[in-house]
Amino acid sequence: PQFYSEEAQLTPNGPLGWRDTHALRKDKKQVDIALAVSKYLAVDQVFYTVIIHDLTERKRIDQMKNEFISTVSHELRTPLTSIKGSLSLVNSGRLDSTPDKKETLLRLAFDNCLRLERLVNDLLDFDKMNVASEIDVHYEVISLVPLIDQAISSLQGYAQHARITYTCEIDPDAHVQVKADAGRLVQVLVNLLSNAVKYSPEEGEIIIRVKRNGSSVRVMVIDHGPGIPEAFIGRVFEKFAQADSSDTRRAGGTGLGLAISKKIVEMHGGQISFETEPGKGTRFYFDLPIVASV
Repeated sequence: PQFYSEEAQLTPNGPLGWRDTHALRKDKKQVDIALAVSKYLAVDQVFYTVIIHDLTERKRIDQMKNEFISTVSHELRTPLTSIKGSLSLVNSGRLDSTPDKKETLLRLAFDNCLRLERLVNDLLDFDKMNVASEIDVHYEVISLVPLIDQAISSLQGYAQHARITYTCEIDPDAHVQVKADAGRLVQVLVNLLSNAVKYSPEEGEIIIRVKRNGSSVRVMVIDHGPGIPEAFIGRVFEKFAQADSSDTRRAGGTGLGLAISKKIVEMHGGQISFETEPGKGTRFYFDLPIVASV
């Protein structure tokens, strides 16, 4: 390769050591590399050994780590600031004569506590996925549709704040039972629904569609937001992945929700995927094996 670095100064014998530099691939793309050159003498011949290590993956992981730290810091700081401000006003006694305002601030503090709880749960689940490669799951035969109602109810306040409405479209033959952990499936649904709320336009509509798909049941969450950028499509289910990881992005989140959801769905013998169209929205869906009809 062609190196963008000064010519290495070689020692008479032994390794020069590693140094970070750049190289050009055949396609003229510059890549980061670690380079080590060694020189040694054998009788009347001089031998050189060059070791080149491509740092592209390491740099990508470092960037993901830095973005994750920035994201978690932002996600912790924002609700904590809101909780502190709300409770400070309530405790000051200045709102005793305006119970409506006090109730609003307490509700805001509670909503932000739930946001922090989701963040901590995501981090704990991510740790389990890394260390044990398994998330705790307790299977039982359950009806699917009530879980959708439960997930919608848990996010109703969040959706109302963003002036988002939910519409359910459930086919008659989609009232089925699946072998699953109810709490974990609700977690998947909440992740998909909260993502849809984040990226939906104000006063938008989210459609939850449930239909039979052969021996499986398909749950689809449809939003009418901006869609997923083409450059990000291949990374949607990666850990810490976010289309906009800047500290000033409109949508919150750790970038772990979809990675955890994918793991949970696959542990239930299902598959998760999505379809997106720029400017028109995104449809996330997952399929689960049917045990019986209700």
